[in-house]
Amino acid sequence: MIEHILRTARKGVLWLCLPGLVLTLGACVRNAPETRPEAIGDAPMAVTFLPQKGEFISKYGQRLTLEEVVAMTKGYDYILIGEGHRNPVDHKVQQALLDALSDNGDGLSLGLEMVGVDRQQELDDFCKGQVSLDALPGELDWAKSWGYDFGLFRDHFVIAKDNGVPVAGLNVPYHVVRKITKNGLDGLSDEEKALLPKEIVPPATDQRAFLNAVMAMHRNKDARDEKERERFYLVQSIWDSKMAEEAVRLRRQYDWPVLVVAGAGHVEYGWGIAKRIRWFDPAARILTIMPWRGGEFDSEAGDVFFYSPDSYRSRMGMVLSGQADGILVESVSRGSRAERAGLRPGDLLTEASGIPLEGLFSLHMAGTRVHDADEPLVFTVLRGGKTFTADLGKLGQTRPKAKPKADQPQAKPEAKPETAPQADPKPPVAPTAEAR
Repeated sequence: MIEHILRTARKGVLWLCLPGLVLTLGACVRNAPETRPEAIGDAPMAVTFLPQKGEFISKYGQRLTLEEVVAMTKGYDYILIGEGHRNPVDHKVQQALLDALSDNGDGLSLGLEMVGVDRQQELDDFCKGQVSLDALPGELDWAKSWGYDFGLFRDHFVIAKDNGVPVAGLNVPYHVVRKITKNGLDGLSDEEKALLPKEIVPPATDQRAFLNAVMAMHRNKDARDEKERERFYLVQSIWDSKMAEEAVRLRRQYDWPVLVVAGAGHVEYGWGIAKRIRWFDPAARILTIMPWRGGEFDSEAGDVFFYSPDSYRSRMGMVLSGQADGILVESVSRGSRAERAGLRPGDLLTEASGIPLEGLFSLHMAGTRVHDADEPLVFTVLRGGKTFTADLGKLGQTRPKAKPKADQPQAKPEAKPETAPQADPKPPVAPTAEAR
C-alpha cells in the first residue's frame, strides 16, 4: 500500500573530469574543488550492488543466491515471506523459494493468509487430488473472500501438490472479519467466535504508530476517534494472532518447518505474525524475508530481502511499476482496455486526472477520486520525449471511444464493453497494511 510513511531523500553530485579535453587527468585531480564526503552522501552504503528483479539481498546489503537463502533457512521453524498481493515479482520469488524448500528433503508445510480456516477441508481435498486446480478458486470462494487475481497464486498450489506439501488456510474467515469491523466482537455468533484465535495478542507500540499512519490515510477511517482506532487495532490483532496460532498448529501437526505467505505489513519488523508466534511458541526460531522496493534500505525490516519494485497487474490489462518520476507501463495485454486507450509498454504515466503519480498509492487515490466524482480516469503519458493523454473512461463503466489527436497515438475502436475496477481493490480488512 505504502512503501514508507515518511521517506528521506538524499541527492549527491558526481563530478566527472575526462582527460584530453582541456586538462590532463593529473591536473584535473589536483585542481578539482574540494568536496566534503558528507556533501556527496553522509550515509554508509546500504546495498553493495544493483539488483535485478527477484534477486535476494542480505540485511548487510550483499547479494544472495536462492541456494544460499535455502541454506540459511536450516534450523528455522518458521519462514515468513512478505508480499504485495498484486505484485507479480513477489509471487514468483515465493514460488521459487517454495519449490526449493519443498525439494530439500527436510519436509515443509505451507500457510496462506489468503485462505480462511473454514476452507481447510477444501484445501485438503485439493492436496488429495479430489479437487482440481481449475475448480479450486470456486471451492475456496476466492473471488469473494480474497479478490486478488488467483493466477498470481496458482503456482503456489501446483508446487505444493507436486511436492506433497500440506497447505493450510491461516486466516479468520472473511465474513467474520467484516462483522467485527462493523460491530465488534459482540455482534458474533458462538459459531463465529469459535473461529477466532484462542488469545488475541495486542499490537506492539511501534506497530500502533504505523497503524495510526495507515488509518489516517483512509477517508473512511477517523484515526482521532479512540473507539474506531481501538476497533482497528482489534481487527489487525485478530488477523495476526490467528495466522500465528494456525502456523504454530501446523508446525506441531507435521513437525516440519512452516513457510508462511502473508502481506508485507504482517511480516516486517517482526511486529505482526512473528510477535504472536513467539507468544504461542516461545522457543520458535523465525526467519523473515521481505520485499525491497528500492529507495531507502531498512535492514531492520527483515532478516533477508529480495528486490521487487512496487508493481501490480491492473485489471485494465497492464502491469505497472512505481518509478521515481511516475508509473511505468511494463506490459499491456492485447485487446485490453489499456491497449484500446493507446497505452503501450514503456510508457511513463506522470499524472492521473490531475494527481501527480508518485507511486502506486497515488494511482489508487486518483481512481477513488474520479470514481466518486463519476469522471473518466485520464492519464498524462510520456513517450519518447512527447506527452499525450490517454482516456480510460469512467471506472465501472464502458470506456468511451477515443477521439484521435494529432499529437496522440490513435486508439483502436472499442471492441466490446469492459468494466474497469477502481485503482486497487482492498483486502477483506481495510486496510491490513499489506501491500506496502
